[in-house]
Amino acid sequence: MPKPFLLLKTLLIANLLLVSGLPLANSDNTQRADEIFSLIDNGIAINEHERYLALIDELDSVVAENDTWRQLRKARARCWSFDIFKEGEVDKALTFVEHALTHPLLSQYPSHKLDLALCQSFYTEQDGDVDLALKGYNKAINDAYALEDLRLVADARSIRGYLHSYQGNFTLALEDLISAKSLYQNLNLSDWARLNLYEIANSYRRFGDQKSAIRYFKQLEMDRLKNNHFDAATNISTSIAIAEEELGNLNEAKSRFEKSYQYWRTKGNEVAQATVGVNIARTLIQLGELEQAKQYLDLAKPFIQASDEAFYGFMHLFYGQTYLAEGQFEQALESLSLAQNAFVRVKNMKGLAEQLKIKSDVFVQQGDWQQAYESLNAYVQQHNELDTQLLSTYTTEMRTRFNADQMEEENRHLMKNQQLREIELAILEQNKLQQWIIILLGGLITIIISVFAYKQKQKNKLLSALALTDDLTQLPNRRDIYRKAEEQFEQAMKQQTPLSVITFDADYFKQINDNFGHEVGDDSLKLLANICRSVLGSKYEAARTGGEEFLILLPNTDKDNAFEIAQNLVNKVRTADLSNYPQQFSITISAGVACITRTDEKLSQLLKRADDALYLAKKEGRDQSRML
Repeated sequence: MPKPFLLLKTLLIANLLLVSGLPLANSDNTQRADEIFSLIDNGIAINEHERYLALIDELDSVVAENDTWRQLRKARARCWSFDIFKEGEVDKALTFVEHALTHPLLSQYPSHKLDLALCQSFYTEQDGDVDLALKGYNKAINDAYALEDLRLVADARSIRGYLHSYQGNFTLALEDLISAKSLYQNLNLSDWARLNLYEIANSYRRFGDQKSAIRYFKQLEMDRLKNNHFDAATNISTSIAIAEEELGNLNEAKSRFEKSYQYWRTKGNEVAQATVGVNIARTLIQLGELEQAKQYLDLAKPFIQASDEAFYGFMHLFYGQTYLAEGQFEQALESLSLAQNAFVRVKNMKGLAEQLKIKSDVFVQQGDWQQAYESLNAYVQQHNELDTQLLSTYTTEMRTRFNADQMEEENRHLMKNQQLREIELAILEQNKLQQWIIILLGGLITIIISVFAYKQKQKNKLLSALALTDDLTQLPNRRDIYRKAEEQFEQAMKQQTPLSVITFDADYFKQINDNFGHEVGDDSLKLLANICRSVLGSKYEAARTGGEEFLILLPNTDKDNAFEIAQNLVNKVRTADLSNYPQQFSITISAGVACITRTDEKLSQLLKRADDALYLAKKEGRDQSRML
């Protein structure tokens, strides 16, 4: 540790020890307030929500009016306390946080301000504006990293991960959720880590790996039952029932749903009971018990609000199925229309596909063949989009596990920085009581802080470089190249200049790892990176986007030249010097090339064509490049 930094840390700790013996005004109230904040941070809201609300009310009596830091911390706790399942609560929450964000001293406390902004984005999502909420989550994560506030990084990535999972973006969801879980564990916030594990299990369930999901769910269920957290255990049991239904174990699913339904009924929680009622209706429809399914839906309907798009959409989807079975076609179409509107608001592609299929069946029963065809055609298109998303299912977990090591390293750097920040914050909180110490040491500390600021600036530069560089290949990583790609895409569209991309990956890379070991596999990835550098020079840039996958940006390059570069890259890899590798070792790549078109509106369209071209190269035998 540098000597100036060690001296500063020693002085800061000494100051804390000096002021610890001084009398504090309202020390009992301050201590009680901090105890409550500690309980809130540790996750009391997860398992004891009613007590959580009572503690927030208690803060009103123990936090002094002139204690700005704790007043704002109290506002943060209050912001997250609104029950989104109760009618009108989301509107109240948005009104509250809008007012809280106008506090005149809020800008002096960036973490408080950021948490309130994150809270506002969360309720914006619940209000139906998912796109605006996602923008808020993205900004919150970037700002939290800039502040090096690990708790807010974890909270923001956890919330965004849940949204990505619900929308079907499982790679992004797992990256967020795994990173958040790691941070919570490093911060010793076990309840929040378990909550993220629950969402990770949900992500596995949503992209079709029901067995993995059930395995995680059952671990969590046993833990919750062991600790007498029966509400949480019941929610987990409901999730297991959904996964069992997906596996076709309908009777097992029905049994679990019924137990959950009765539990919430005994507890008098009508909203939770209603959500289980919507879930069990789907199982009953598949079992052919339509009348009972409709009874559950009718009992749930008064408690499922339109603002809760997920349950509202599926409730009306299931109504549409029962009406179709009863021959009430107009009622079926009306319910399906309500379901469609809800799914569109939250971009639930799976729900949209299901309602299109049922709608087609309704039109068939009515003899309206034109509309039946149109609905079925739209269903096929929607289903194809879902299939495209699910093509990445088998690589998703490997990518996120690979990236998890890098995330953990980033988190360790952030943890070290936060420990220093916590010391600094403690000193700032004691400033009023230690003015005489600051006067005596002011000159010396000014010099030391100048040295520290310089070293911290150098450290931040290093952290920034690490965060944007792939540790193995020393190429830019996925985050860095995608940011640059967005900038170049916007510039190319604005200036009407060509922009091409090449995606490539190693052929049969799993066999390399299996046959020669992961060390040889890592060396082969370094080889690919070095060949990229030799082929591209300084004019273009390549990045490792995950596993054995790479992306190359080619600004001001048309697709013919891009294809020539890709073919050259394929040839260079095929003829590479492998004398330092084991006998029988060989490596080739497949590449896909795409160039921007006038019809492109988003970068993802360009990247998708490149991926499609890559899949074509794989399909046609590998060790080649293809262009779309």
